[in-house]
Amino acid sequence: MLSLMQHLQELLWYVRFGLWWIILGVASSIGLGSGLHTFIMYLAPHVALFTIKAVQCGRVDLKSAPYDTILLERRPSWLEKDCLQFGPPIYHETIPFSKILQEVYLEDILWSIGTALGELPPYFLSRTGSVHTALR
Repeated sequence: MLSLMQHLQELLWYVRFGLWWIILGVASSIGLGSGLHTFIMYLAPHVALFTIKAVQCGRVDLKSAPYDTILLERRPSWLEKDCLQFGPPIYHETIPFSKILQEVYLEDILWSIGTALGELPPYFLSRTGSVHTALR
């Protein structure tokens, strides 16, 4: 039976995971003046690395948990493992796209939510500005 501390640690990993991808989405939409897009820097490489590893190993059950992704100063556990550690290949020719998508959709959705949240402040500012202009 898992102790309370283990449950809290697991919860903390989920919160960290969710916040990481949402913050990257927000940073992507607001730009931060850097010109670097977090999709290109984080999300696309994560999806590409997972897809490459899944194709190499012939299976998609590589993650130890849903939050086993690229995080700040942390690499996913599956990236450095040998394919034999996951077991024999399940797919021998091609892996269905839907199977890979099932493994990375949570990161994609969280990043997209962050992107949408980052668009809200400019929207409300411009809306407020247009209302004030119309009232003059």
